[in-house]
Amino acid sequence: MNKYFSLFHINWQNSLQYRFSLVVYIGGYSIYIGVLLYLWSAIYSEGQSVGNYTLSQLTTYYILQLMINSIIFSYVSWDVIDNIKTGNFSNFLTKPLDYYMYWFTINISGKMLESVFIIITAGIVSFFVSDYVSLPPHLSSLIYFLISIILGIILAFEMDFCIGMITFWLTQVRTFKYMLQTMILFFAGAMLPLDLFPPLLTKIADFLPFRYLVYFPISIYLGKIVNPLPSFAILIVWIILFLGLSRILLIRGIKRYEAVGA
Repeated sequence: MNKYFSLFHINWQNSLQYRFSLVVYIGGYSIYIGVLLYLWSAIYSEGQSVGNYTLSQLTTYYILQLMINSIIFSYVSWDVIDNIKTGNFSNFLTKPLDYYMYWFTINISGKMLESVFIIITAGIVSFFVSDYVSLPPHLSSLIYFLISIILGIILAFEMDFCIGMITFWLTQVRTFKYMLQTMILFFAGAMLPLDLFPPLLTKIADFLPFRYLVYFPISIYLGKIVNPLPSFAILIVWIILFLGLSRILLIRGIKRYEAVGA
């Protein structure tokens, strides 16, 4: 376990070298919030409404959505794809490291650093637009929200790792990755709250795991889900299923990789 703590520390230090990129992201983030606020204010000032959302709820939804995009979503599959396609994956086979745990540790350490910057930024932005930001109705809503974020990070990593594993079988996996990523964002509620979808799409989204990445935690925060415990149980089942799938794909992928002599 000590080797993963060391890996966590090293990656944390490396991530600090990209502080300028984070500052640029934060600048863009602030501008995006300003544009959203202007857009929704114009719509609501004309007496129009958007579903069952108030202006402050909708503004809060998109502020949280931007935070979650950075904190929850994993992008380790790009590195996994490169490892396998370039043959660098062979180096991992000779090391006393579990490939899954290696990228899980890298992902967590990077996300923790990003979270610090994003939460500070969100706090500053929320201070200036406090009239348009909703707070969770109960302390329990905030606690459940934080738990859903932690579980969402695990689920998002597992799904992204599985996508990377497909490289063992597909040559044009990057195109597949782009297509799948767009679908995940759509059905996660990253573009529009799922309860604003047409009924058919809402039903489809209810059966998919992606809703637990964005829509579910934000709905908890806004108090739109009174009792999230049954949904948490389903979320944990999805995490267990994708953990099993990750392991199966990794084991079978290594066999295929070694069989072709890469």
